[in-house]
Amino acid sequence: MAYAAVVSIQRTLEQILLFHDRHVSPYEKQNIESLHEKLGFLIQFFEQYSSRKSDEMIACLERRIRDEAYQAQDFADLYSTNLFSRGSFSSFEVKAANYLLPLVAAAVKNVTFEHHFEKGMALRCLLVKLATEKIDSVVVLAAQIKERLGLNLKRESDSITQHEAEVFEKFSWSDDFQSRNSLRAGLSKYGMIGSSIRNTVVFEFDNHFMQIKEQVLNAHKSKLKVISIVGMGGIGKTTLANRVYADPSVVYHFDIRALATVSQSYCVRDFLLSVLDSMEKLTDETRRESDDQLKLHVYKNLKGRRYLLVIDDIWDTAAWDEMKMVFPDDNMGSRIVLTTQLVDVAAHTGYSDHLHRMSLLSDDESWTLLRAKIFGTKPCPHNLQDIGKKIAQKCHGLPLSIVVIGGLLSKITMTQEAWHAVAANVTSFVSSSDDNCLEILKLSYNYLPQHLKACFLYLGVFPEDYEISVSKLVKLWVAVGFLKHVQFQTVEDTAEKYLEELIDRNLILISKKNSEGRIKTCRMHDLLLAFCVKEAKYENFLQVSKWYASLFPGGSLSERHLSIHPIEAFKYRSFPFYSLPSISFSRSLVCMGPYCFPSSVFLKFKLLRVLDAIEVEFLRFPLEVLELQNLRYIALTYEGDIPGTISKLWNLQTLIINQYFRRNGEIYLPLEIWKMAHLRHIQFAEAYLIDPIAANFDFHGKLLILEDLQSLSGIWNLRFTKEMLQRIPNIKKLVISYDSLNCTEKATSYYQLENLVNLHQLKDLKICVSLVSPTMFKFDFPSTVETLTLSGCGIPWHDLAIIGSLPNLKVL
Repeated sequence: MAYAAVVSIQRTLEQILLFHDRHVSPYEKQNIESLHEKLGFLIQFFEQYSSRKSDEMIACLERRIRDEAYQAQDFADLYSTNLFSRGSFSSFEVKAANYLLPLVAAAVKNVTFEHHFEKGMALRCLLVKLATEKIDSVVVLAAQIKERLGLNLKRESDSITQHEAEVFEKFSWSDDFQSRNSLRAGLSKYGMIGSSIRNTVVFEFDNHFMQIKEQVLNAHKSKLKVISIVGMGGIGKTTLANRVYADPSVVYHFDIRALATVSQSYCVRDFLLSVLDSMEKLTDETRRESDDQLKLHVYKNLKGRRYLLVIDDIWDTAAWDEMKMVFPDDNMGSRIVLTTQLVDVAAHTGYSDHLHRMSLLSDDESWTLLRAKIFGTKPCPHNLQDIGKKIAQKCHGLPLSIVVIGGLLSKITMTQEAWHAVAANVTSFVSSSDDNCLEILKLSYNYLPQHLKACFLYLGVFPEDYEISVSKLVKLWVAVGFLKHVQFQTVEDTAEKYLEELIDRNLILISKKNSEGRIKTCRMHDLLLAFCVKEAKYENFLQVSKWYASLFPGGSLSERHLSIHPIEAFKYRSFPFYSLPSISFSRSLVCMGPYCFPSSVFLKFKLLRVLDAIEVEFLRFPLEVLELQNLRYIALTYEGDIPGTISKLWNLQTLIINQYFRRNGEIYLPLEIWKMAHLRHIQFAEAYLIDPIAANFDFHGKLLILEDLQSLSGIWNLRFTKEMLQRIPNIKKLVISYDSLNCTEKATSYYQLENLVNLHQLKDLKICVSLVSPTMFKFDFPSTVETLTLSGCGIPWHDLAIIGSLPNLKVL
C-alpha cells in the first residue's frame, strides 16, 4: 500500500502547486517541488517492479516502507488542511502532530512568534520537512534495492538491514530445478486444490467440456490451435483442462501429450523440464543441459507428431512469447490448452475465437456438486435437502467454496442444527476451515500491478452480496486519491479503465449493464471479499466493523479507511463511537447501515477524504462536517437547507444529498457553491440551482466557473442562459426536471433549452417534465449526446428530426 500512499501525496502536492501556490511561501514551494520529484522516482520504482513476484526482497521493502509512506501522507495532508487556517493550528492538528512526532510541539514551543501566522507557517514548513525525511528514507532504500537487483545505482549498503541481506541471499536462485520447483510449489497451492476438486468428485462442466473437446479433436483444422480456459481462481479451470487431457478419445487421438504448470514464478527452465518429464523424456543427463538444449529437446520430441499440450495457470504474456517458440506447427492437428485468470493473456495467444470464459455454477449445479461431495452416489437425507440447497446457494457458484464446505459437512454431525450453524456463515467457515482457499485467491492479488492493489482492497468497504454502483465506486476511487494522473484522460476515465482491468482479471463480477452495454453495477464473490478484508486489515488499510465491535482494537490509529457494516438486529441503534480514540487518521468513513450517531464524532476525522453516510438520517445538515477541509466526497441524508458555509470544503469533488422527507418549501443550493472550484459531481433528489448574476450575488466582479464539473443531477427548473453555460462548460451528464406549475408557454422559452447545443462535452442528458397537459419545449441538442431521455416534453412529430440527426446517439 506504499504505492497508493505515495500517489496520494503526489496528487495533493500537485493540487497545492497548481491551484494554491499564492498561499505558499517561496521556501515551502521549493521544498514541495523537491518532494514531488522524489515521489515520481518512487512511483516509477514500484511500477517497474510490481510484476517481480519471485523477488521477496521487493515485498520485504514494501512492508518496511508502508508505514513510513503512511506517515509521510499524514504530514502532507496535515500541511494541506492547514494551508488556509490563517496560521492557527486546530486542536486536532496539534494532537495529530504530537502523535506523529512528539518533538513537533517542543520544536515550535521554544520559539517566540510575534503573530499566529508566523507560527502556522513554521509548523507547515516543519510538516513538509518531516514528510520529506520519510520519503528520503524510502528513496534511499529503493535505490539500494535497485542496485542489488543489478541496475548499477550508487551503493549505500549501510541502510540495508542484515535481515534484508539474508532475504536477498535466500532468493538468489541456483540452477537446481528441484529447489526452484519446491519454492514454486510452496508459493502456489493451486494444484492441491485442483486435485481436491478433481479427485473427490467428477463434476460435469458439460457445455465447456464438450466444446473444448470438439475443438481439440477437430480433424478438419490441421493447423496448430490454442484453446484458452479463463476464469477466477477456484472456478475449476484446472479440473476441466485435466478432464479433457485424460479423456480416452483425446488420449487415442494424439501421438504425444504433455502437461505443465507455469504459475506466477515462471521460469522457462522449469517449464521445459516439466514438459519433458510429462512426456517421460527427462533424464539425469538432460537436467544438466542448458536452456537452449532443453528447448531443442522439447522441439524435437514434438516435431512431426500430433501433440496435445496443457499449460496450466499461466499469468504473463511474456511467458507465452518465450515458450511458444518451441511448439512446432506441422499441420498435423496439434492443440495447446492453456488455463489463466487473465483475459489479456488468453487474447495474446492470437486465438480469441477459442477462448472459453467459465462462469459460476447455477444454484442447481451447485447443489449437485455439494451433494456429490458429501454423499457421493448416495442420496441426501430428506430432512437435510432444504438447508443443503441453502448452503450451496450461499457458495455463489464457486466450485472451490462448494468443495471445501462439502468436506466440512461430510465430517460433522448430519443434523439440521449443525447444518444451520454452517449456513449462518458459509464464507467464514470456508475461509477458516481451509487456508488453501485464500492462498489461491492471494495468487490473483499478488499478481496485480501496483496501481490496482489499493483499488481492489478498497472494495472491502462494501458488505457481502452488495451490488456496487460503478458510478459510486469510480467517485470513491477518485476521492481517496489512488489514481495516478494520465495525460489526456480524466480521472474518471482512468478509474473505469482500472475497473475493466479488475474484471478482466476475474476479481470483480459484472452484475448489470445499462442500455449502452456499459457496466452499471458489479459485485465481488463472498470468498474474494473475505480475502480482500483480511488482506486490507493486514496492510493497515481498511478496518471493517459492525455494531458490537470495537472500531480501533487496542486504540490503533493506523487504519486508512473505516467501513461500518449493518446488522439487521441493530438497525437505528446508536453506534458506539465512544470506542474511537480522540483522533483518527482514517481517510474514509463509509456507513453502510442506518445507524444513529452524533455528528460531533466527525471532528475525530479531520483528515477524512470520504464521508459516505447516505444511509444515516440526520435531522439537519451536520455543521461539524464543515471542519473537514480535506473532504473530497460527501454523501448525506438529512432534512433542511445546505448552509452557504459549505464552500469551506474547498477540496470537495462530489456532493450527494438525499432528503428523506420533502418539505413544502423549495430547496435552493447556496450561491456559494459556485466558489467550489474542484466540484466534479453534484447529485440531489430535488433542488434548485440559481445563476449568481440573476440573484444579484456579488462575487467581486469574478465570473466563477466550475470547469471540473462532470455531472449535475436532480436539479429543477434550471435556466440555460449564456452565463449559465459559461459556468459549466465541461458538463458530461445532466439530469434536470421541470414542473407543470412553471411550464407555461412563456416559461418554456424562458428556460432556453435550445442553448443546450452549446454544451460540447455533454453525453448523457435526461429531461423530465411533470405536466397536467402537454407543453411544447424548444430543444436543440449538441452532437456529442450519446444517451437521451425525454419524459413529458411534448415534442411534436415534425421536430423529431432534430433527434434523428444526432450522429453519436446510441440510446433514446
